Amino acid sequence: MPNTCFSIPHRRGLRQAFFARPALPLESVHHKAAARGIGQRHFACPARALLSAAGLRGVAVLAFLAVCALWGGAVHAAAEPVRVVYGFDREFAPFTYEEEGGKPAGFEIELVDAVFRGTEAEVFHRPMQWSRIGLELGNGGINLTTGMVRTEQRAKLYLFSEQPLFRLQIRLFTKLYNRRPSIDLLRGQEVAVEQGSYPDTLLEQYGGFNIKKFKSRAAAVRALHNDETQAYCGPVQNTYFLINKQRYGAITTIGTPLGITEMRAAFNRSRGDIKSLFDEGLRRVVASGEYDRLYRKWFVRELNDREKELMLRAAISAAVPAYVPYGRKGSGAAVLTASGKVYAACNMENADPRLNLSALRGAVAKAVSDGEFELRAALLTDPSGTPLKFSPEDLQVLSEFGRGVLILTGKAQGGLESVMLSRLLPNPVYRDVEGVRPVAAEKH
Repeated sequence: MPNTCFSIPHRRGLRQAFFARPALPLESVHHKAAARGIGQRHFACPARALLSAAGLRGVAVLAFLAVCALWGGAVHAAAEPVRVVYGFDREFAPFTYEEEGGKPAGFEIELVDAVFRGTEAEVFHRPMQWSRIGLELGNGGINLTTGMVRTEQRAKLYLFSEQPLFRLQIRLFTKLYNRRPSIDLLRGQEVAVEQGSYPDTLLEQYGGFNIKKFKSRAAAVRALHNDETQAYCGPVQNTYFLINKQRYGAITTIGTPLGITEMRAAFNRSRGDIKSLFDEGLRRVVASGEYDRLYRKWFVRELNDREKELMLRAAISAAVPAYVPYGRKGSGAAVLTASGKVYAACNMENADPRLNLSALRGAVAKAVSDGEFELRAALLTDPSGTPLKFSPEDLQVLSEFGRGVLILTGKAQGGLESVMLSRLLPNPVYRDVEGVRPVAAEKH
């Protein structure tokens, strides 16, 4: 709101009006001061004498105007939005990228907008090459970026968000016909990777592969599709986005992850105010469920009715032979993998309750032993087909496969509905995969 009452011309006019008053002769000032009992030491200069004796009311007016000016300035400053220049990697789909026409898109783009929505921040999106982002963030050309891995070296250069924005898995991919139960069985074969990336560093550290480096992630995935290499190494979500976009198909992950790392928001070191706004906003977005809504939109493949029916039949069938001599409550669990296979198992009791085996853990073990490491959904039922709740321990087991695993539950009107694992287990136990950490010069 403009401060018309205390504009500069108005204040200047008052000041000029005050100093336009006739100045008293110095002798007269001394005389009047003596009459009022004011000592000579108050008049080291004529101006001081003037202000003390002749302008007490004027000084009060000026003091009042100064306070009002400061108050008006503070109100004006508080009303101004905080300018947030968000520099993002234009080639890191589906996290950050540009659609046709240059429109920013991606999970982290929408997440940043949600974090600052309703605050005094005004966000400006700036697409960039990743190689420029670190420099611009350091010199203040931008004051926020996302998708950065915090390292000891980077922590000296930038501020980082309290919470990670995403836990990224680095894995090996092969054609379905070349799929192996372990990545060790690919040693000696050619593996494509983006040059200078974190997956590149992980492959070098793991050793034993014939590494072929490409200028971009897209070129490396294309090499696998064209059978120029036997495998590709890269981040799971980015790779599947490229596979689906190019309609490559017949490509899947193998083995356990080479690395799991946390991506965070990073800020210019002088912009702690923006970091505080971001941390507070991210807590709000997570608590409201908005984070999970965005996660599900960008990363979760929804179940169709046929897949739900297959899981239900498998769980019921597995529950029938449950070994439950003590509790007499049999259950069957079914898990659906990314390849479309369904694995089921029953629960098994022991005289020592600590050795009881849940149906879910049996089903997960069967899937993993068959080389399936990506789970899409899980269901637990009794022998009649009534959906049951998973125990906290079972939910923790599922969290190893990502917050986006869909848990099937019963609807009040009958049938099955799905909810993301993270809504049932918001704070699972996580542990970083030990190994090499990316340095500041590497991508993400």
